[in-house]
This record gives sequence, C-alpha cells and structure tokens, in this order.
Amino acid sequence: MAKPTIQNIAQIMGISGSTVSRALRDDPRISEKVIRAVKSTAVRLGYVPNIGASNLRMGKTKLIGLIVRDIRDGFCLEVIPSVEAACAASEYGLLLCNAGASQKGELEYLRTLLQRRVDGIILITPVTTSPNPYLLFRKEVPLVLVDSDVSGAPICAVSVDHTMGGYLSTKHLLELGHQHIAFLSGPLSLSSSLRCVEGYREAMTEAGVRVENQIVVLTEKTDIQAGYDGMLDIIKLTPRPTAVATFSDLMAAGVLEAARNCCIPVPDELSIIGYDDIPLSSLLTPPLTTIKQNKDELGAIAMQLLIEEIHDKNHIHQQIQIPPTLVLRASTASLKQP
Repeated sequence: MAKPTIQNIAQIMGISGSTVSRALRDDPRISEKVIRAVKSTAVRLGYVPNIGASNLRMGKTKLIGLIVRDIRDGFCLEVIPSVEAACAASEYGLLLCNAGASQKGELEYLRTLLQRRVDGIILITPVTTSPNPYLLFRKEVPLVLVDSDVSGAPICAVSVDHTMGGYLSTKHLLELGHQHIAFLSGPLSLSSSLRCVEGYREAMTEAGVRVENQIVVLTEKTDIQAGYDGMLDIIKLTPRPTAVATFSDLMAAGVLEAARNCCIPVPDELSIIGYDDIPLSSLLTPPLTTIKQNKDELGAIAMQLLIEEIHDKNHIHQQIQIPPTLVLRASTASLKQP
C-alpha cells in the first residue's frame, strides 16, 4: 500500500498541495481552522512527513556528527549521553562514530560526515594536540573539540583544565608525605595527557623535587591493560615509588590489579590516584581517590558552542576550560615512615 502524500491530503480536502504543506509547518499565513483540519486529516491517513527532504530544501539536515576517540574509553562513554541529550533538546539527530584511537579513523569519519552533510561535528578527545587537521574541516562545517587544549586557534573547544587536574592529584599525594611519586600518563599526542604531565611536574617542582627525580611513565593507550603494564615497569624502579598518579581511572584500575598481584598493599605501601571519576572508581577495592571531570557540563557546553556556530558563521570562537575537583576515597593514605 502506497504511503499517503501531501497531494492525497489536498485532494481529500479540496485545497492545494502548497496550502497543505504550509499548514503542516504551522505557517502563519494559514488560518488555525485550516491547520487543525489538515493535521487531523494527515493523522487519519497515517501521513508521515519526510523531514529529511524538508530539511534539505532549507539547506539543513538537522544532524550532528559525534566522533569519539575510543568508544571503550570511560571518559568518552560518559560524555556521549550529555551530547545526545543536548541534541535531542535542540531537535537534532546524532550520528555516532568511533575512531578507534586512530588518526586515520578520525579523518575518515570527518570526511564521511561531510559527505552526509551534517550541520555540525563534535569531536571528543582528538587524537592529536595540533588544531591544524581540524581547521581544514572547520572551513566546511561547524566543528567543536571536546577535551582538547587549542588556545588561540580559530576553533571552538571545551575541556577540563588538565594542568590543574595533574597538579591537584600530585599535590594531594605530596600533602600525604609522598615524595617519590610516579605519574602514569597516556600518549603525549593527547593534549589532555600532555597537560596532566605539566601539572604533575609543576607540583613536584614546587615541592622541591628535582626534574631528574620526577618519574613520568608513558603508555600508548589509556585502558586497564596499559595501567597494568605501566605499573609493572614502575615496580622495577629503585627505589620503588610510594605513590602513583594516573591519567585515567581505567589505568588506575590496572595499577591496582598489578599491585595486588605483586602483593603490594594499597594504600599501606602504595597510594594510587585516578582521573575521570567514572562509576567504576567507587566500586574498586579499595575505592579510588580520583580527579572528577564534569562530563555533563562538557557535553552541554560543546553543543551550545556548536549551535551558536551553526546559526552564526561569524561568531567568535571560544576555548572554554572548566575546573576539575579532587574526590577523596580510600586508595590514598599518608606515607608510613620507616
């Protein structure tokens, strides 16, 4: 059975197709009486408007592309719902793309979303610190970066102040009496990872710990396995660090598991602090002290910036940073004196 069309409605009511079309859009040129009658007939016939065709006539698709660095990453998983909610509130559809922690995958999805003629793109945790690859695409479509520090570049971005985050986590361990602190970092190609390391170094230097005594262990990924493997490297150090600050809660979970397997009690002999405050962090044994990022705020601000750029191509690009907070739990404790 053929789907009912605007012309079917027009024939039944004895009016023009253009009048039906305008009534369905609540055009003020059409009387309320006719609008109600048209909509009633449309419902009775089971008419479903072709929103895609209508949007294309207006030069819009009402679709937003969302590219995440890695769908398995706890941070990305928690930002996605806030972006989705903001899209729904603004009556936009959402196309979700997983770059798989690959710059090639990220670029392929950027091209695909351009071909799909999305109205804008949000990119969570870009795989490179440089804004240059994204500036080329921003010339074609509004684009907002989440979890990226691109200060001064002509592109919108929102992130947590990761320098402050790295500083807070390290400062907390220093205040507990630890001096021999390792920082387990993700790849420095991520601006968030790079800034966290800067915060760690700032706090350590401020405490009088010389640069050569500062310990930064780099990993290619930011998952549990990366944390586990990184901790095995840290355990080999002499003297062994009494505290480990990490770039993600998943990495901290891996550190905790490695410590358990090596019979290192936490926090009695080793304090561990995570980053992100994902739900898992409070369920670990012991529950994880961590740095909290407001993911809901990140997603909402990103969508707000994107909507502004969609509707005003000449708007001023903004880079917004929100402060992180320290969440105290049981995985950190004062250094026990020998």
